[in-house]
Amino acid sequence: MELHTLLITTFVAAALTDVATCLGCVPFFLVPEISKKSAGMFTALAAGMMAAASLVQLVGEGLHQTKMFMAWDVGLGVALGSIFFLTASRWVEHNDDLDVLALRKTSGAASLLIVLAMTIHSLPEGVAIGVGYGSGESKFGLALALAIGVHNIPEGLAIALALRPRGVSNWGCVGWALFSSFPQPLAAVPAAWAVWLFNPLLPGLMGFAAGAMLHLVVSELLPTGMEQSGKTVTASAFVFGVVVMLVLGKSVGIG
Repeated sequence: MELHTLLITTFVAAALTDVATCLGCVPFFLVPEISKKSAGMFTALAAGMMAAASLVQLVGEGLHQTKMFMAWDVGLGVALGSIFFLTASRWVEHNDDLDVLALRKTSGAASLLIVLAMTIHSLPEGVAIGVGYGSGESKFGLALALAIGVHNIPEGLAIALALRPRGVSNWGCVGWALFSSFPQPLAAVPAAWAVWLFNPLLPGLMGFAAGAMLHLVVSELLPTGMEQSGKTVTASAFVFGVVVMLVLGKSVGIG
């Protein structure tokens, strides 16, 4: 695939995952309130899909492309990706003076923290999409974009659940949901370009994207799912998400 075609395809796919975040706000236009149990179940489902995409597709493909006994670059990438996610999240939590479009002023610090946290989370997801397409396998990038797009729906729902009680309108929730995932197309394009240009770095970059997503799953999605839906529902939805991602990945020739 030529570079300009690769970058355009990557941007469009990542932009669609951004738009998918808005779908999480749709229920608020139909019913006044969504149960926490349902929200937790969908969060756990997305966590399972992202875990499968990280381990089977990103890490698995990265290991496949390394030479024997040279998996250190994938492992290092996983560790660095996890550290990146942790650092970015803590930066958001410890900068109390931050405000975006007066959201803190009008709806409180908690609302701003939620939106900024979701926005920071979007960066490694965008990197993952870019790495997938930059690997030269469009079906690989498509599978990752699908997993992240599904994940973005309950993420948009989480934003709406947090902002609506604080006075933000339905359309305001849609706007903030779109804003929260805007880094995905922005991060995906340079990531795809970097992989295309520096192909030997591909296994490590796959590990980096996987590490960031796995940290998101373990530190944010699963605890949220268990808090809202309980252990049994969360575990069941997580496993179902893993199965769905494995089947989808196999259907496009990955995994």
